[in-house]
Amino acid sequence: MTPISGAIPSSGSVTDMAEDQQQPAKESQSGSPAAHPRSVSSKRSLIAGLLVTFLIPVVTWFTSRQADGATNAMIRVYIGSGILLLWLAAWLIVFNRRPLAQRALRLLILVAVGWAVKSSIAEVWFDGDMRPRVRWVWSGPSKQQQTEAWLSRNAPETLLNETAETSPLDITTDDWAEYCGPGRNRIISEPLCTLDWQNQPPQELWRHPIGDAWSSCVIVDSLLLTQEQRGEQECVVCYHAATGDELWRHEDPARYQTALGAVGPRATPTVTPDAVFTLGATGILNALHPRTGQSIWQTNICTDAGSQMAEWGMSGSPLLFADLVIVDAGSPSGRGVAAYRQQDGELVWSSGTHPAGYTSPRLETLQGETVLLVFHGDGLEAFQPEDGTSLWFYPWTNQPRINVAQPICVDDKIFISSGYDSGCVLLDPSQLRPLQDGSEIMTPVEVWKRNRSLKLKFNEAVFHEGFVYGLDDGIMACVRLSDGKRMWKGGRYKFGHVLLWQDKLLVQAENGDVAVVETDSDKFREITRFTALNDRTWNVPVVNRGRLYVRNASELACFELPGIRKFPDGGLQ
Repeated sequence: MTPISGAIPSSGSVTDMAEDQQQPAKESQSGSPAAHPRSVSSKRSLIAGLLVTFLIPVVTWFTSRQADGATNAMIRVYIGSGILLLWLAAWLIVFNRRPLAQRALRLLILVAVGWAVKSSIAEVWFDGDMRPRVRWVWSGPSKQQQTEAWLSRNAPETLLNETAETSPLDITTDDWAEYCGPGRNRIISEPLCTLDWQNQPPQELWRHPIGDAWSSCVIVDSLLLTQEQRGEQECVVCYHAATGDELWRHEDPARYQTALGAVGPRATPTVTPDAVFTLGATGILNALHPRTGQSIWQTNICTDAGSQMAEWGMSGSPLLFADLVIVDAGSPSGRGVAAYRQQDGELVWSSGTHPAGYTSPRLETLQGETVLLVFHGDGLEAFQPEDGTSLWFYPWTNQPRINVAQPICVDDKIFISSGYDSGCVLLDPSQLRPLQDGSEIMTPVEVWKRNRSLKLKFNEAVFHEGFVYGLDDGIMACVRLSDGKRMWKGGRYKFGHVLLWQDKLLVQAENGDVAVVETDSDKFREITRFTALNDRTWNVPVVNRGRLYVRNASELACFELPGIRKFPDGGLQ
């Protein structure tokens, strides 16, 4: 009968085992006690775990360097730190072979250190790359707390401006009455100022704290209007444009706040001679008297559409067409885009079955017809603005369904772009074909295929003499419209904004700087810059009547631009 291999120890092995149990641990040749095999195994497992923790983000970074900054930040910061914490906990509990009491003590120390760090953090916010920023408890009051203290001392107690005249506003071509200026085209129509900002910088006229919001400003006559979050009240606030004094404010009991999206409303007011229309982050649509702040009517577009508030808050600024005010509420039941009568808020038509995007709707003339363009969360749709009839739909989806940049229309072609590694494409709506899903929905053909030349995350681009200029994942880039080829990329402004000023680009950087860049298709060249704000700035700047207005979630400031001659009535020459 053949014995089972290894079942019986070889000669002398039993004796050896007994001796090993009786003798003390042998010393190594160096004279030090030999390491216990279990201790060596535990240390090796710890080292291996730490190497894996740091190796995964590094390898992933090298393999995905072309991905957008948010994706890379998620990989390097969140995945790496998460793996590290999980491995430390697993090592202390499972792989470490020390006595249970010692492992429990070490785990308790790890938990205590984590609790101490967490207790030391007063606030966490995120920049445009989704990188976390921390304010510690010993850093003093937050900007929000400082703002609240300032407003409690300086904001008028009365909400309405009851002494103001009630006549309609006289809106002229000098006014900036809607999001991104006349036609929402991001074009500054005023003459260029002196650009030697080293010797003649813009002069600060006034500055003061302001409630949280990513809204921009509109300026009509002497009025500056914007939206803010003040405590638990979502506010529309009117200031005197020349002095910064608060004239009136309208308050609604609503508050939007998330760790990634921060606090407050997103959309920008739209002004007519008789009303100012505003959309809050939770869907509240207001019509207010522009001089007094008196409410004309109010509704909630999400309630009307039977939709949920968008994850990052309702962001599209109200659009005016004829006697209608048009908004994108997002709804799967055919009520996503809605048109209300300006005078009384009555719903005139609703249409669309797509989720709301974060882009403001806009009007364009295509093939001689006025068309309403709405960039939903999953694609671009064209409507007849009179009755909401859908004309065509072009699917365009990224992983988080975040489309923010307005389309750019040139010679009946439409350029669209978004971030999160989506890229850009040029469409020809004069040529339609059926969608490849078996439906009767029509879609425009592509002039050139989607590419990654320009990825507009939550900022927008401008067009000038055949080229599109915008922030490609935070870096200025120039793309030739005819074929989508990127001409150059340079200048790190992160996630700010760009306006076209004659043949120059006015750039609002995320860090608060304002710069002027040449529109040169051959190379990037920054002409000048100055520091206007000192904090994260995602709000669109305004140039009006020789002044530059900038704001972010904590400050509003006004600067006089150098070298622009003014008439006594405030006009420009």
